[in-house]
Parts: sequence; structure tokens; C-alpha cells
Amino acid sequence: RELVSTRSVVHFFIIMERLNTFKIKKSRIHNLNLNKNWINLNDFQKNIDLSFFNHSNYKADLKLLNKKMSEILCDDSWMGHCAKYQLRSGGKRFRAILALLASKIFGISNQVSHHIAICCEFIHNASLIHDDLQDRDILRRGLPTIWNRFGDHTAINLGDLFISASFEVISKIKADPDLKCKAIEELSKTIKQTVKGQSVEILSRSDFNLKMQDYESTARAKTGGLISLPIKIASIFSGNTYDENYFKPLYETGVAYQIQDDLSDFLGLKERGLPGRDLKEGKMNVLIMHFIENASQGEKYILQKFLKKRYDSISEDEITIWLDKIKEKGALDLSFNHLNKVSERAINISNKTDCKLSRIVSFVISSIITRITKNIKKFK
Repeated sequence: RELVSTRSVVHFFIIMERLNTFKIKKSRIHNLNLNKNWINLNDFQKNIDLSFFNHSNYKADLKLLNKKMSEILCDDSWMGHCAKYQLRSGGKRFRAILALLASKIFGISNQVSHHIAICCEFIHNASLIHDDLQDRDILRRGLPTIWNRFGDHTAINLGDLFISASFEVISKIKADPDLKCKAIEELSKTIKQTVKGQSVEILSRSDFNLKMQDYESTARAKTGGLISLPIKIASIFSGNTYDENYFKPLYETGVAYQIQDDLSDFLGLKERGLPGRDLKEGKMNVLIMHFIENASQGEKYILQKFLKKRYDSISEDEITIWLDKIKEKGALDLSFNHLNKVSERAINISNKTDCKLSRIVSFVISSIITRITKNIKKFK
């Protein structure tokens, strides 16, 4: 009876926490229907031409890829058990679809495209596992993160396991050995670039000397690199040679993705609990950057002191106060407008490059904007 009673109490508090979280999220976005910049962003996304893409065409491939990923990593070992938990926690398999789409556009076989897709999904999951550990995020896709569920050591090892598996997958592609070497080299470069971007982000926490161009540069390195990876590898196996400038608009999509991610955190649309986790972690996200641009010296000083506080000493009431202050300074409107401008910039640059890249960038930008607009509509 005591066990049943205890479980009932725990279940009650979980339900109440979810209800409170829902109410807070809803309260944060109920005024967005009057926000001009949000409306402009939504209209911009609707006008992106995606006539070349049909998600249903990729369902069979994604099902097969999920099976293959499990076969590669999910054995009976402890790491295999943890890998299964990570892979089955959800996710849209955006990187896999991006790899399949790019491979189709560049005229690559299914055998090669599947290997590219798995490689990029493995790297993506490795970055999530390590990011959650470093940021001390307790939830990912509504479930406990790897470090939170299995411990720090397992998170480090599992992330490394996914990275090593990505190299293994590329090495097993049946293709010209020279092309495989180039693909492996590109994979290694991207990982190094992402690690450097992540380290800059961590070192710049609560750094008010950070400029907007620094924020965008870090986003291109950390996020843009991983988005461009499947397209770069697909282009390599197509046998064509492209210089780095060709992929410039894909790095811009990395900036768009990061701004969207920051907005989602501010509004509580991410599956990581309550809004404002970036504030609690002292991250210099795009909303804080726009707040600083319009704040007085006194306001900047107080916010910087807050961002330097210990993670576990910050209350939810304090976070709510700062979320309101940041919104009052117009940072939310400015950030929506910023996302719109970066998205337009990426598509415009790709349109001047070629139709292959233009289609890929249009798909990426549409997917990024939809991530936030779809969630906002859900709470309206």
C-alpha cells in the first residue's frame, strides 16, 4: 500500500509539473499572433518552394536506416544498451533525410547514400550526448539525457562510440578508395571544426564583450559544419570538385538553426523542461545579444552578475523575471527578424550558386523555420 501510495504521489507531481510547464510555455507565446516579425517569418516559410521534396518518399529509407543503425551499435553490451536508448529516444532524422536528398540531387546510389546518412546521424547523436553533458541538460526529447540517466562517464564513452562508428560506416562504402579518403578527411575536419565552435561557446559564457559577428561565426563553425557535412560528403562521392565558397550558404543555415534554437529555448518550445535554460546555463544566446545592444550599463551589469551565478542557485522566478525583461527590450522581436534576415541571406546566396545547392538550402531553411512555427501554432 505504501509503495502504491508513493508512486501515486510521484505520478501526481510529474503531471502537475507538466501542466505548469505547459501553462508557462503558453503564457510566453500567446501574444506572438500580434508579432509582426513572427508573421513575416511564417509567411516567408510558406513561400519557400519545396515542390521537389516529398517526405513520404523517404519513409522506407528511414525505416531501413533505423534498423541498420541498431545493428551497428546496439549489441548486448552496456554501451549497446545505452546506444539503443539514445537511438530510440526519438528525433526527426533530419540529417539522414538531408543526406538522402543531397545524394539524390548529386546522383549517388542508394548504397552510398545510406552510409552517408548513417554516418551523419551518428555524428549528430554524438554531439547531442556531449553537449547535454557539458550543458548539464537533464532532458532531451522529453526523456532523461544520457549523462542524467547513465552517468557522466557513460556519456563520454557513448559519444566517442558514435564518433568512431561514423568513421567505420564511411570506410565500408563500396567506392573509389581515393573518394573514401577524401570523405574521411572531410568528416575529421568537420568534427574538429565543431569541437572548436563548442569550446568557443563555452568559453564565451557571460562574456559581454562578445559581438554579434562572433556569435554568428561560432554558429557557422559549430552548427553549420554539421549541417553541411552530408552535402559535402555526397558531393565528394559524386566525383565533382567544389571549393569551400560553394558551401557558404549551408554555413549560413547553421546561423539560422542556432537562432531558432535560442528562440525555442526562450519560449519553452524545446523538450528540455521549462523556458530559459540558456539563461540558467549563462549562455550568450541571440536574445541576450540583442538585449545587450539596447540595455543601459546598469542593466548589463545586473544581467552579467546573474549569468555568472551558480546553476543550482538560480530560481525559476529569477529566470521568469529576466525572460520578461529581455522581451520588454524588444529582443524577441529583433531575434525573429534576425532569423528572417539570415534565412533570406542563405537562400539568396544559394540561388546565385546553382539549382542543386538552392534546393538543398531551401529544404534546410524551411525545416529550421518549421521547427519553431509548428510548435508555436501548437500552443496557440
